[in-house]
Amino acid sequence: MVNTETFIENAVERIKREASGKTLIALSGGVDSSICTVLAHKAIGKLLVPVYIDTGLMREGETERIKETFKHVNLQVINGKDRFLQALKGNHRPGREKKNHWRNIHTNF
Repeated sequence: MVNTETFIENAVERIKREASGKTLIALSGGVDSSICTVLAHKAIGKLLVPVYIDTGLMREGETERIKETFKHVNLQVINGKDRFLQALKGNHRPGREKKNHWRNIHTNF
């Protein structure tokens, strides 16, 4: 069984060793990126630059919840709604929609 306290201590120490200067982290609001953001903030504090892209595709109220939850880490929010929704316009093939979605995420960063 994983000892949570030991895991957190080890993760924070590793981030401290590997992060140099300001460090950008992408926050989607999911479990993985949320945990990584909290651990990184614990490790490097104000040197962390967490970024969330509002794609306009989240569930109602989800973006507001993310903003509220992560306001203490100085979350930067990029309004990408127009770009993401425009990229989906006319695309009716799921593979192409997903490819365009990820291309837009990379472009925004």
